[in-house]
Amino acid sequence: MPTREFLKNDAFLTTELLKLAVESAGIGIWKVSPQTREVELTASLKQMLGLPVDEDVNYASFLQLLHPEDLQETREKLAAVFSSQDGQCEIGFRVITPAQDLRWLVARGRAYFDGEGDARNARLFIGTMRDITDTEKAQSALNAALEKQEILLHEVNHRVKNSLQLVSSLLRLQSRRISDQTVRQQLDDATARISTIAQIHQRLYRDQNFERINFGAFLSELCADLQGSAANCSLEVRSPDFSMTTDRAISLGLVVNELLTNAFKYAYPNGSGPVTVSVDLPATGDIAVSVADEGVGLPSGFTVAGGRNLGMILVSSLISQLSGKIVVRKLNRGACFVVTLPNEQQV
Repeated sequence: MPTREFLKNDAFLTTELLKLAVESAGIGIWKVSPQTREVELTASLKQMLGLPVDEDVNYASFLQLLHPEDLQETREKLAAVFSSQDGQCEIGFRVITPAQDLRWLVARGRAYFDGEGDARNARLFIGTMRDITDTEKAQSALNAALEKQEILLHEVNHRVKNSLQLVSSLLRLQSRRISDQTVRQQLDDATARISTIAQIHQRLYRDQNFERINFGAFLSELCADLQGSAANCSLEVRSPDFSMTTDRAISLGLVVNELLTNAFKYAYPNGSGPVTVSVDLPATGDIAVSVADEGVGLPSGFTVAGGRNLGMILVSSLISQLSGKIVVRKLNRGACFVVTLPNEQQV
């Protein structure tokens, strides 16, 4: 057709523009006759499949290109299209070209029917195929990198935990050689703080979740370990299982360590009694952790902010970092510290 004439032919021009758009997008078109199993592939699709442009392809030879692991599922999905209500499908599969190249394709298409009810028959299937090999390779490389990163993080947590345990052991050995009770207590307190952080990394290593930790379970383990140094106190821990980010768990764990250690030290100087650690999770999403005892109570005028020992200074600093607050309740018997942290999404 002369150039001037086909420019006036709207149908021909539309077809050529559509063909150009499809080829530019890297899309191949295929047609299948369900009755005769005849297959027609565009030149771009044959190139995608690694076939010569002039090679004839039938349904059987097309299926032979499919990866053996994808063959059965792809055949079943194509067969299901011919009997479905809407006749539409989207299938992802791999092919092995005659040159033994592996390619990932995604096919979309629709079957067209004639007749109604039991007499309804699929007459034609028309669809497109797109080569997503580069995307799949990039995704596979990303998955491999993420898996390697997880392995490295797993190993890092393991080594950090071991290193912290080694430091704790060295501090304990040093503490036993010191006769000054004040210095010895300071070393013991430092050892407990390091052990708290080590327990976090131990749980991260065990659970293989590097971003969040089951704080309820961790709290129970932490309190049980701390009670080992306070045989005169009975301890009750009440906490549901819930998760929080690792950074928050470390800071809050250190706060609980200080408050619980102080209760064990000072609540019952001449005897024994109960200490309770409890966690409440209000509907607001906040976290409320309380440490309470029934001992001698707090000195007159006591405030957390006014505390001069390292433990209270550490508690104030950590709660500030967590954007939380601490309230001291003086009870008829003993004292209660309540630490409240805002919802993680509000921080």
